[in-house]
Formats: sequence, structure tokens, C-alpha cells
Amino acid sequence: MLLGSAIRKIGPLGSAVIAFQVVSTTRQHWQSIPSEDRARLQTLLRRSHGKPPNLSKAERRELRKLVRALQLPRLVRNSALNAAGISRQLRRPVD
Repeated sequence: MLLGSAIRKIGPLGSAVIAFQVVSTTRQHWQSIPSEDRARLQTLLRRSHGKPPNLSKAERRELRKLVRALQLPRLVRNSALNAAGISRQLRRPVD
């Protein structure tokens, strides 16, 4: 397993550092979203209990819109770059 051997090579401290970088990047990304959108997204997710049919059609549309606004591909890309230790100067802005 490639991932398993990579984790063994970096050791527990390296794994902890990478996990911290991913959590830090995720927190920064979450904080960059307007607070009203964060609150509404949390409300819709709680109300749905993980099951979209628990929401009305309008609420499902709103939830999809809010999830798209999260820009998850950008979050994943930035998390990977941070975990890999790639300098911010090498990054291209993604919009």
C-alpha cells in the first residue's frame, strides 16, 4: 500500500503535522465564508439529519447552492498543497 508506506516513512509526528495543516486550512476556508451562509448551512444540515428528503424542495435547492459556494475542490487543493509543504508563491489563485 502506497499510503501506508508513506505514513510509516513520515512517522507519527509527520502525520500529526500534516493533520494540523489540513485542519488549519479547513478552518481558514470555513471562516472565509460569510457567517450568514455558514449559519444557514448548519441549520439545513441539522434539519435534514443527513437525508435530503427531510428538506423541502426549496431548502434542497438552497443547500445545493450553499454547498457549491463552499468551493470544495479549492479546499481540497489548498489542503493538499499545505500538507505537501508547497510554498504559497507557487499557487495560482482559483476562482
